[in-house]
Amino acid sequence: MLVRITNQALDYPWGSKTLIPDYFGIAETEKPMAEIWYGTHPVSPSMAEGIPERTLRALIEKELPFLVKILAAAEPLSIQVHPDSFKARAGFDRENAAGIDIVSPQRNYRDSRNKPELLIALTDGFQALCGFRPLPERSNILLQLSRLDARLLKFATWAELATSEKGLRVILSEMLESTEVNTFVMALKELKLSELGEEAIEAVKLALELCEKYPGDNGVLVSILLNQVVLSEGEAIYLPEGNLHAYIQGLGIEVMAASDNVIRGGLTSKHIDVAELLNITEFTELTNPVVSPKPLAQGLRNYPVPTDEFLVYRAQVSPSNLLIDLDLPGDAILLCTQGEVAVSSSLDEREVIKRSEAVYLSGAAKKFSLTGSGTVFMATQSKVVTG
Repeated sequence: MLVRITNQALDYPWGSKTLIPDYFGIAETEKPMAEIWYGTHPVSPSMAEGIPERTLRALIEKELPFLVKILAAAEPLSIQVHPDSFKARAGFDRENAAGIDIVSPQRNYRDSRNKPELLIALTDGFQALCGFRPLPERSNILLQLSRLDARLLKFATWAELATSEKGLRVILSEMLESTEVNTFVMALKELKLSELGEEAIEAVKLALELCEKYPGDNGVLVSILLNQVVLSEGEAIYLPEGNLHAYIQGLGIEVMAASDNVIRGGLTSKHIDVAELLNITEFTELTNPVVSPKPLAQGLRNYPVPTDEFLVYRAQVSPSNLLIDLDLPGDAILLCTQGEVAVSSSLDEREVIKRSEAVYLSGAAKKFSLTGSGTVFMATQSKVVTG
């Protein structure tokens, strides 16, 4: 089965009004266009084009284990973390037993699944916070700040604690529960940045920017502990279960396990559960958050990430570079981001997709081909695609 799928943009407040329309040539609306979902997730299921009021889920009579999104952030998303399978199941069962309504704002777990994610930048300059900084770096930043203002002496204690995973857990707990955020922020505003190292300067600048959008939010402090990442077009960050992260600004494609489990830790007005966030978070350093695509063949690359939940490929085709008879690992979603690409299957099916257009391709086809001139991202599962 090869079928075109469509969806409407979700208008979350942090979304951009211009990034998706400008990049994909979609008409602007008066509301933010934050995300467009492609998949079977019930929060925003894709529709099968040409079949009135028929969702992809109803058409294929199953749920896909992965989800593809176009994401456009004009403002920072919450600092958050996602559970692994064991903790997701335990949390879901626990909240069910407690009688917490599945749509309650106080709910942490809306399903029993894990949620690893891959975010690929569609344009240069996608900004994110991703994982804890390497040990020497985070300790050094905190120590530098503590020496420049008496109001930041607490940071010296945190600098000592930051040398171990156990200590890092204590720091995160204290930062999230601190009643001195405004005092710390005032001190940061008055620092002479010229007396700091480059990494500390960038950490302070971002913390102050976040404070402008979320005044008094404890997540501003947490941002200092996390890697600041700026992606070039085509680069990605992988967010495994337990990885503390936040998207700051930019346009990208997300591929993730089809779960809606989010435990938040700041930069939000939504429910924050500090105890559960500490239970879910992995307190290990992340030395290199950036994932670069790996060439498989001319015009075909994949994003090597350590998860069994999904595989992601980027295909760039042209009249002189056609991708013919590729192995299809399983059910797939293909999203066109540039140009015009024809998707053909070994079952003699064919659809042409342009920017922002997508298709669902059943794994029953076994083989598929891409022709035309443009760029396609494909999310699928199971074994590796080969020529």
